Amino acid sequence: MEGFLSYQFSLEKQFWNWLVLVSFGHVYPKIFLMRKTLLLILSLSFLSFALIAQKKTNTAKSIPATRTSKTTQLQQKSKTTKVAQSPQTIKGAKVIQSGKFTAVSIISADRQIRLNQRHEATQSIVVLKNESHLLPLNRLDTLKILVLSTVKESAVPQLMNRYLKTDHFTLLPGMNAGKVRYLLDKPETYNLIVLAAGEGTSSTAGIRSFKEMEEMISGVFSPHTRMIFLLFGTPAFLDQWTDNGIASSMVVSDRPDYDRQDLVTQLLFGSVNSTGRLSYDLNKFAKGEGISFAGVNRLSYVIPEELGMDSIRLSQRMDSLVNIGLREKAFPGCQMLLAKRGKVFYQKSYGWHTYDRTRNVRNDDCYDLASVTKVLAPVPALMMLADQKKFLITKKMSDYWPDWKGSNKEGILLSDLLSHQARLRPGVTLYPMTMTERDHYKPEYYTTKPAPGYELCVAHNLYLLNSYPDTIYKIIRNSPLLKTKKYAYSDLGFVLFPKLIENLSGENYVQFLQERLYSRLGASTLMYNPYLTLPDSRLVPTEEDKLFRHELLLGHVHDETAALMGGISGNAGLFGCAGDVAKVMQLYLQNGEYGNERYISTETVKNWTSSHFQKTNNRRGFGFDKPGIQTGPYAGKGKYPSSMVSEQSYGHSGFTGTFVWADPVNDLLFVFLSNRVYPDRKNHKINKLGIRPLLLENLFRIAGEK
Repeated sequence: MEGFLSYQFSLEKQFWNWLVLVSFGHVYPKIFLMRKTLLLILSLSFLSFALIAQKKTNTAKSIPATRTSKTTQLQQKSKTTKVAQSPQTIKGAKVIQSGKFTAVSIISADRQIRLNQRHEATQSIVVLKNESHLLPLNRLDTLKILVLSTVKESAVPQLMNRYLKTDHFTLLPGMNAGKVRYLLDKPETYNLIVLAAGEGTSSTAGIRSFKEMEEMISGVFSPHTRMIFLLFGTPAFLDQWTDNGIASSMVVSDRPDYDRQDLVTQLLFGSVNSTGRLSYDLNKFAKGEGISFAGVNRLSYVIPEELGMDSIRLSQRMDSLVNIGLREKAFPGCQMLLAKRGKVFYQKSYGWHTYDRTRNVRNDDCYDLASVTKVLAPVPALMMLADQKKFLITKKMSDYWPDWKGSNKEGILLSDLLSHQARLRPGVTLYPMTMTERDHYKPEYYTTKPAPGYELCVAHNLYLLNSYPDTIYKIIRNSPLLKTKKYAYSDLGFVLFPKLIENLSGENYVQFLQERLYSRLGASTLMYNPYLTLPDSRLVPTEEDKLFRHELLLGHVHDETAALMGGISGNAGLFGCAGDVAKVMQLYLQNGEYGNERYISTETVKNWTSSHFQKTNNRRGFGFDKPGIQTGPYAGKGKYPSSMVSEQSYGHSGFTGTFVWADPVNDLLFVFLSNRVYPDRKNHKINKLGIRPLLLENLFRIAGEK
């Protein structure tokens, strides 16, 4: 925003920052300045706000007009302290008088302008061709997509990656079919090509016509390769295209701005409906033509105003809270995603990978999810097996894990194990057993290079005995039980689940998750041991481990027990970005369905995400955390995780600073990922400041505002 409007926004943002600080000063007086000092500063801010606002009002005539939008016209007409136009003359505007300050009406008007722009972009998108009902795309696990763009600045490749990992290639000037084929190395590996061409394509790509472009593409790829053409430009530009039959689908829009590229990519994956019609004759297509199809229930991406929210107020509130965490070094960086009714209205990355600020956090960077692994990996796998009647939660664990027969754990019910009331201890510290008193690695357990029998990678240049997981199983079997049956959070049972899932399914645990869940969802970053697949630049460091592995953990799981399992466990070990975590959580919110595919039955989702033992003061569901009164060190701090969540909501937190929460009553989704344990696990500021529950509470407040 520019001129007066941007000044008003900055004042509102300053006010909110101070308000958040005062709130923190009330709750955590030792962390921030004395409340009296804060209140004095706040009072002075109010005084400055009023005085400068009055000054700006008196000098409004001298403000230069730097925009030609409707917002600028409204600013120019607001020459006095009173609004020159009534609310009725500005669609969607609301006048809120605060003394002589009336800027809210302009903000509301600008929001309406933004909504209109988004609506116009939606209406400009027209599907003119869709052979074999290729769109919307389905069976994402079968697609290997290459995005061809005619300019490096195209947003289409990045926007496509929100749904599915794709490769990208830019057609540069002077390229011919031979050069493209050489640079792509193996073009035959792709089964779907998406061409994104905008105004100026011919001169930019060094191609004289669309016909030559199509001929070049035909010379690179097999005639059986399906192609989608995305064409952005004026009628005169689009009219150059003649259908020679190589494109299975074609989508056109009037210009290549970000909104249109965003909405076109969403249309490809069915996140928005196809309803557009040509407003002019185009080549062989007549005015009014266009192919309609309904979308599928995948996450879509909207601006907050489309859900009745104020994007400026939303950013101010969320940014203020996150910035407190960054300033207080509760975490060096984080990712956050907010969604309502399956629509992502806020997705943002903050800060840096580490405090040296050499690499900023991006939306596709991968975090160690810690215990959030439980609800994203073994739990959905067990739910799917339950639907196949291969797993009954009412049975004993020993029915599926025979090694527990004859032990003190023979009678433990799966329902008790999954809800953390099976009398299992929280955990067993295992790694010291594999080290000498001087913290050296015992040679009978470790080698510095992979060797026969030593192939479980625990860290860089550190490989563990392959049979050690069996040792862990025995240690868990022989571990003592707690004296009484009550809620006591434990990782031990979840350590066994990957092997249990393999036994029940007959498939490798990781392969089961990838083929039956993550690949079909398009959640390409959800994986164990990401150091094997992703570059270091995509991996967010977790901790400078000075206890066990004596190195910076980058793509190796933080949890020591999971590390001793080769990085693959049910209690921890999964990595991912907020966008992909959200896909699994949205699947739960949609009662087991996503992208019009059924993964888990509605009955199973509702059963597992419900509390079954509230009468014994256990708030947990089967694998899921649930709302409840806090106990232990957090006793007296109210309802967990917030007083605003419904009793039907569920989620999980992670030791590394991660947190997910879904509320089916309010249809809200919250995902927060951070590396709060960097540089070491002694940093508990994220909990002391209450960053995550405060962010969650603000989500509910904003989502409920009109």
